[in-house]
Amino acid sequence: MKLFHTSPAEITEIHSDGSFGEFLFFSADEYVMTTGDYVTYAIDIDEGDLIDAEQLFYHEGAEKLAPLVEQVVSMVGCDEDTAEELIAQTADVHGIDCDIDPEDLAEVSWEIQRITGEAAVMLGFRGVAMNDEQGRAYLIHMAGRADELEAV
Repeated sequence: MKLFHTSPAEITEIHSDGSFGEFLFFSADEYVMTTGDYVTYAIDIDEGDLIDAEQLFYHEGAEKLAPLVEQVVSMVGCDEDTAEELIAQTADVHGIDCDIDPEDLAEVSWEIQRITGEAAVMLGFRGVAMNDEQGRAYLIHMAGRADELEAV
């Protein structure tokens, strides 16, 4: 499966800075979330290396995700079931009753998306498929794999 990522700058290494840490967002089609110049990258990834976010807690190893669930419970001020829904991307912090100031909701939502990626990696996957404002998106763990990015 060929996926695309756009960046406002050339990517020469993957670092843990930023909202998504060592993950990059990809899509099946090129879309641009920046103004001005950008670089488009493609990667080839086996669909078997991906899990749908909605399936995380149905995976046989889902009990491994308990620390991430607790992290979201603490961050959001919700119960465990809601935390699982947030990680599985079937709920969003913008649509639940939570202890987050409205001006912080976007940052927390992005943090939960990163946690969703971490959940996939904990279960043995390289990335996770989820829906975002542009449609189906893929959060792929890229640590040590910058050389897989092909400029197009």
